[in-house]
Order: sequence, then C-alpha cells, then structure tokens
Amino acid sequence: MKLGGPRQRTLLAALLVRAGKPVGLSGIVDALWGENPPASAVANVHTHVNRLRSALKDVGLDGLLVTDGSGYRLLVEPDQLDSARFEASAGQARSALRAGDALKAVELWQEAWDCWRGAVLEDVPRAGWLETEVVRLEELAAAAREDCADARLAAGQYRALVTELSALVREQPLREGLWRRLMLAQHRAGRRAEALETYRAVREVLVEALGVEPCAEIRELHREVLRGEGPVVVRPMQLPPGAQDVTGRATQTARLRRLLTGRAGAVAAITGKAGVGKTTLAVRVAHEVAGHFTGGQLYVRLGGTHAPRDPATVLAELLIACGVHPHAVPEDREARAALYRSQLAARPVLVVLDDAANMAQVRPLLPGTAGSAVLITSRAQLVDVDTAHTVHLDVLGTEDAVRVLASIAGRSRLAAEPDAARAVARYCGNLPLALRIAGSRLARRAHWTVGRLAERLADEGTRLNELCIDDLEARASLALSYEALGPAQRRAFRLLSLLDVPDFPAWVAGPLLGVPVADAEELVDGLADAHLLEPAGHGRYRFHDLLRVFGRERAQQDDPGRTAALTRAFTAWLDLAARAESGLPSRFLKVRLEVRDARLPGDVTARLLADPLAFLEAERDALVAVVEQALALGLTALAADTAGVLTTLFDLRSHYDLWRHTHELVLAAAQQSGDARRTAVLHQGLGALAFYRDRFSEARTHFTRAQHLFHDLGEVPGQAYANLGLGSVDLFHGRHDEAAALLARARAGFHRCADAFGGAFALQGLGVVRRNQGRLDEAAAFLDRALAAFAELDSDYGRACVLFSYGLLHNARGDLAATEHAMPAAVGLFRAASCPRDEALALHVFAAIHAQRGDADRAAALMARSQAAFSPQDESVGKAETLYSLGWVAHRDRRFTEAQECFTRALRLFERFDMPLHQVRTRAALHSTGLTGPGR
Repeated sequence: MKLGGPRQRTLLAALLVRAGKPVGLSGIVDALWGENPPASAVANVHTHVNRLRSALKDVGLDGLLVTDGSGYRLLVEPDQLDSARFEASAGQARSALRAGDALKAVELWQEAWDCWRGAVLEDVPRAGWLETEVVRLEELAAAAREDCADARLAAGQYRALVTELSALVREQPLREGLWRRLMLAQHRAGRRAEALETYRAVREVLVEALGVEPCAEIRELHREVLRGEGPVVVRPMQLPPGAQDVTGRATQTARLRRLLTGRAGAVAAITGKAGVGKTTLAVRVAHEVAGHFTGGQLYVRLGGTHAPRDPATVLAELLIACGVHPHAVPEDREARAALYRSQLAARPVLVVLDDAANMAQVRPLLPGTAGSAVLITSRAQLVDVDTAHTVHLDVLGTEDAVRVLASIAGRSRLAAEPDAARAVARYCGNLPLALRIAGSRLARRAHWTVGRLAERLADEGTRLNELCIDDLEARASLALSYEALGPAQRRAFRLLSLLDVPDFPAWVAGPLLGVPVADAEELVDGLADAHLLEPAGHGRYRFHDLLRVFGRERAQQDDPGRTAALTRAFTAWLDLAARAESGLPSRFLKVRLEVRDARLPGDVTARLLADPLAFLEAERDALVAVVEQALALGLTALAADTAGVLTTLFDLRSHYDLWRHTHELVLAAAQQSGDARRTAVLHQGLGALAFYRDRFSEARTHFTRAQHLFHDLGEVPGQAYANLGLGSVDLFHGRHDEAAALLARARAGFHRCADAFGGAFALQGLGVVRRNQGRLDEAAAFLDRALAAFAELDSDYGRACVLFSYGLLHNARGDLAATEHAMPAAVGLFRAASCPRDEALALHVFAAIHAQRGDADRAAALMARSQAAFSPQDESVGKAETLYSLGWVAHRDRRFTEAQECFTRALRLFERFDMPLHQVRTRAALHSTGLTGPGR
C-alpha cells in the first residue's frame, strides 16, 4: 500500500496503536505535530484521513477507517496486530516458565519474537502521546528480552544465549539485567574467563557513563565466578509433551494431584492393562504439578515386563541427567543408588517411572528423603506400594468413550448418530487405545457414516475375537485398524513390530522392507497417522506394547522371510554405524573394522551421517538391542561386528556398562560358534575396556588370548594391536624390558601391514619405556618420530598422548618451561578429541609436578579442573595420582599428617595396580613426611 507522505504513515500508526478504539481529533493532532501544530491542523487531518481511506480502498480495505464521533477508528481486532500477538505469546511464555516447562516457554518466546520485526514504528515520524507509546513498547521489548533469556537459561541453551546477549548488551549497554544474564550464561557454560571479562566490561560502562558500580546481583555473581564455584545445579526437565485433554480421568487426575502435592515424599502409582492410558495420564498430571518441584522433573521408561531395564543402567542415566559427570558415576549399583539419593536430597524433584515391571526394579530408583515425589506407571500391581497411593485405571464409561471418538472424528459427526456412536464405543470395549484407532479411521474417511463403522465392528470375523476388557479386547481392536491398511502398510507394520528396539528411525524401514528409503518413510508416516506407531521425537518411532504383540502374531503367520528382513535392517544399521565410527577419534588399542558399504543411496547416507557422533548417540540403544536380537536369531557374526563398532562411542561417552554387556554377551556366542577372528577382536575389545578402567591383570588376560588367536590366524594387524596392549600393561607394571620387546614387536607388525596409526602409538610407548629407564635422549627420539607421524595423520588424540609423554620427559630433565608448554597443549588436544578422562589424568599429573616443585596453589587449581571426572567410589590410576598430588599440596603447607594419609592411600592403589615405579616414588614421598604410620 502506497502512502502519500510521512504524515499519513504517522496517522496510520496512531490508529493502529489504538486499533478498534476511536482516536479524537486532538489526539491525532498531538501524534502528528506534538506541542506545535499548524493553524490548519484540523483541516490537514481531514485531508490526511481522506487520502488514507483512498489508499486503503486501493488495496481492498474499503470501509476499514470509519468516523467515530469527533474522531476516527480503524476497524482492526487486537489479535490482528503484531504487538498484541507478541504480548499474548509473551504472557503464555512467562506462564509456561512459572509452571516449570522451560522448553515450552522458549518455543512460545520464539513465536512472540516472530511477531516483532525491526524497531518500533521504524521510519514513522511521531510526537506527543505516540512517542510515549513507542517508549512503552521499546521498554516492553527490553523486559521481554530478559524474560526470554531466563527461559533459555532454564532450558540450558547457554551457548546460543551467549551469542544473542553479547549483541544485545552492545545495543543497550546500560541495561544491567542483560549483562547479568550474559555473565550467568557464560558461567553455566563453563566459560569462566569470558564471564569475568563481561563483568569488567559492564563495570567500566557503568562507572564511565553513570559513576556507579554494578548492581548487587551482578557483584554477587562476580564473586561466585571468582570463587570458582561450578555452575548451578542442573535442573532436569525431561517430561515429554503432555496431552491437552485426558477425557474421563478428572477424578483420577485430582487424586494424583493431591497425592503428589499434599504430602512430602509421596509415591503414587497408576496401574491398569496396556492401552488404558496410564502414561498419558501420568505425563499430564506431571505437567500440572511440575511447578511444585523446583528441582526439575525426571522421566524414564523402564521397559515393562517385556524388556525390563536394569536399575543400574537407569540410575546411571538419571545421575547424568542430574548433572553428574559420566566419569563420576560409580560402577556398583548400590553406590549409584546412594549418589542418586544424595542428588535428590538437595532439591525437590518429580520422578516419573514409566512402565515399571515390578517393585524390585523400582525400589533402587526411589528417593531417600521427603523432598521429592515419585509417579509410577505399571501393568502389574505393585504390591509394595501402599494401596492408598495407587490409582487403578479401568476402561472408560460409555459417554466418555464417545467423547474420545468425537474429539478425533468430529463432535457434530458423532452427535448426528448417537446410537451408532455408542455402538462403536461398545465394540471397542471402551479401551482408549482402541477408541483412538477407531476415531482415526473415521477421521481419515470423511465419506463414511458412523453407522457404517459400527456395522463393520459388529462383524466378529473382522474383529477376530469378541471385544471385552481383557487382552482379547485389545487384539480385536488392533485387528480392526490393521485390516483397514493397504498391503504395503500391513507388511511394514508386521515387520517393524519384529524389531526388538526401544524406538527406531523411519529410514530403517527401507532395508527392512527392501524398498527405497523415501517410500519406506512414507509408509512409516502413514502408520503413525493411523496411530499404529507413536512418534518418539527426532524422527523416531515406537510401538505400543499391544500393537507390537499383535504385529508379531501376524508376522508369524504371514512373513516366512522375516529373519532375512531383520538381517537386512541389522546390516544397514551396522554399515552406517561403521561409517560413522570411522570418522571419530580412534583410541590406540582398538582393532579397526572394515568400513562397509551402507547399501543406502548416497544422499540418504550423507544426511544420516552429517554428524557421525550424534548419529551413534541417537542409535546407541537401538544398536545394543540389535546385538541382543541378532544373537537370539543366531546371527553371531553380525552381533559381534555391531558390538565391535560401538566401542569407540562407548569409550568416548563412558558407556562402560554397555561396553562390557555387549562384548561379554557376544564373546560367549562367538566362542561357541568357532569364529576365531571375532573371538579375538572381542577379547581385544574387553582388554581395552579393562585397560582404560585400570584393571591391568584382566586386560593382560584378554590381550594374551587375543594375541594367541590372531597368531594362529596369521593376522598381522590383530597381533600388532594385541602386542601393543600387552606392552602397555607391562609398561604400567614397570616391566620395561618386557614392554620394550612387545612394543617393538607391535611396531614391526604395524610396519608390515602399513598401519601408521598403530605404529605411531608403538613409537610413543617405546619413548615412555626409555624415559622410565632414564634413557632420556632415546626417549626424545622415539617421541619425535611419534609426534611427526600423528601430525601427518592429523590425529588430535595421538598428538595429545605424545605431548603428555613429552611433558613427563621434560619434567624428568628438569626443564619446567618445556613442561609448561607440553602439558597444557596435551590437555587442550584431549579436550578437542572428546577424551575427558585422558584430559583429567593429564591435569592430575601436571598438578603433581607443580606440587612436587612447591607450587601448591597452581597444583590445587589444576586438580580442581578435573575432580569431576572421578567419583568418591572411584579406584583408578587417576584417583591414585589425585591422592599423590594432594599429598604434595598438604606437604608444602606443612600439614604432614594429612600428607601422610594421602600418600598412604595412593600407595595402596599403586600396589593394587602392580605399578612398582609409582610405588617407589610414593614411598619416598611418604618417608619425606617424617611419619612412620597412619595417624601419627
């Protein structure tokens, strides 16, 4: 729309700001000219109004601007204005955050900012009250920026928030709220130096512009950063999206709300048959009471009786969700449970345990104090839970069942045929799952009458069995929906149900069905539309338990080639995982697997593997399930290869339980089948796991078995990696001659098979041996060659390992400056290679060096950076090095009794790991305390 000039733009702006309300002549004059209107102001207003009406008419908006008394009014509803929509969305976002749903708040804020484009009334001259309104809107936007930042802080979106706020503080340098939130985001993101620099910048701005210091909140945050206190306690918010309406469950909802909020430490359980709506009700109630649990909400699926999950594994996931570092998660289940209870004791948390098998599974997951509450769902009766706190769900009443149908298929449609609607509900057994399926069929077939569906349901042959309120009821309802599918959808439903995975990506249906991925994804989407699959987020899907059972029953009847179909799917999963694993930083004890052709179109493979680590993380649980199911089907080779390809992910993300579980499970089958090579690879993998967990005797056993098998097979690369592992074990045990011989043998093997990566690690190991033997020039020569090899291979992890060894070599030479250069460089490269445990160990060793040299402050600072990597129950080489460093710090401060205790505990660990050189230096340190025994 073309406007005649700036006065017409101002006139339109004034009318829009007060949309739907009359603006008098005096108000228009004030907005146009302020305190200095011309003598012809009123006449000019009439002229501008006429021209504005003409412009509106030209774009089809004739009649929008009307005369109202002595003024004018624009016939626009408030919800048609960007500013009104912005304020509405902003209000909803603030309410969502108060209710504890940070992710929903962020989503609503994004909707609000989509309505806010550019500056307020940009390029519009204004005066008088219109100028005041612009100031109000600008202040509203500024306050909204701060509230939006609060939502993103609560959601943990620190990195993106730092970028956004860094720009905003430059635009509004005197707004302390933005500065404080920027500091807080930097602090929570672990960017301590940037947070301190931000404080310096805001103080400089405020002192120079206003002559004042920053506000008390900013100063307190500054002190918190200086004290080196970690980010605030992680506030988990894991609830899945809740249903907008839970028909027929008002009584149960009210009771659960009272149970969870009415008494401290409440434990409530929802029980009932599959498909009755237990999870839907639990999630809805959890969202409603979330505001009472300021410490956050935890949500975990326990697998039910079909595939019950190990409480130890669940505890590890819950601890990590609460902010515990993966390396700080204890190995023992009881220790995990104790740490979990300690985490929940510090804050009120709502824990939702979905689909529990029994109380034996639930009991370790219960908080130990009264501040938190637990909501459990289960198909079984949880006899240990007080029956007064159990809500049993049964099928819906007839009227509520009809309401469920109407909410999906349309109220007017069901109201037109009330008898038929009740018949449909009756044939569905009033079970919510069956009702949703029937309603979806009506919704997708608009030309059907409700009576027609009722007639189809009445046919027992279609329903397979009479509908009732037990499992036969569910099977009949599922059969009804299944028969409505086309042949391709039915086959997809059957074969997908055979996958023994918690959830799956849509692409896997392609190799499973033997069809193009695009066609398979369309079939999966169609099944989801029919409510035969449930979206699990991020392009993944899962089956309801009864749907899975029904699909498998049909597959047994109709799919003789089901094992071949599963083999295709498992092979595609494996091939993609192998390609993804090949792009990750490789550890030095892993026998590399051949990268396979993923047998998917190039564009599909590229899309799926755009982020290899993210792909493996997303598919982790599915791939572990593939290992288990492949074994059950007798596909031992496929199971072994899948377990092997997962080791790099397990190592990088500290999934040690899964590593041991998959390898030990497959090893037994590989040995029984006589597959010598895969048996050797699995022994090598278990040896690497044991070595990384400082179980050196166990590592030697596995490496020795691998070496013998590879030797018998004549496989040079495998022998080389096994010798590298054995040499590394001897190196840690101080058997330097044996280590040198094994490492030299490994190096020769790597040279024969042109494995530059393994050869470089052998060189590095020989350098460490020579350093420990005091042959420092030879050590430097080996390390020089190793560093050059890793530089050519562009391996951050390899360079980090060599630089770490260089640091120890320089320290042995007394060259502190060179040590100060090598060690921090190694730490940085370990971090870049996503190897936090190696990073922590390097920091501990570096701390010990400074402690021995008398720099207690520097040693303490280095140890503080890595303490989170080791739990109180941890007994590892890293923990021993920590105690050794702490002993020297205490010794430097003349706290000899404390130093003696630290050295004694370190010595016991070094003796346990059979590390004689470390024992010698620790005994010397212990002797330097002047005490002869503990407690003196």
